[in-house]
Amino acid sequence: MIDQGGINLNLFLFSVGGVHFAIDPEQAVEMIPYEGEKDDDLFWFHEELAFGDEAVTYQAPVIVTIRTGDPRPYRVIIDSMEDIAGFCTDDIRPFPELLEPFTLRKGLWGVVVKDGRMILLVDFVRLLRERRSDIAYS
Repeated sequence: MIDQGGINLNLFLFSVGGVHFAIDPEQAVEMIPYEGEKDDDLFWFHEELAFGDEAVTYQAPVIVTIRTGDPRPYRVIIDSMEDIAGFCTDDIRPFPELLEPFTLRKGLWGVVVKDGRMILLVDFVRLLRERRSDIAYS
């Protein structure tokens, strides 16, 4: 990748329900195959983002344990990792102002394009903070 003056980021790429996502590997403490376990600290990615009522099929689910600084783990089941790719921060685009309040609550903070497909950038720490905030106010 040609440096365009911004900072280069390596991101883990994955997709769920046909939508492409990327996370900063610095947020992941561990990635292990999902083997059917059900725990209170384990969440399906499509449910965390409220994909709606549409059924989502995971081909090769993986549990990502997120680094939170909290003694309680936050583990999210995503579909298999597709790639690790480098992006320049100059290539990251924010969401339109109309969508930004919703996207930030869902941990989404930007969009990049790779090989003609849009990739939504996910901040799991922000998603967890918003999730816990929603629970506290329920």
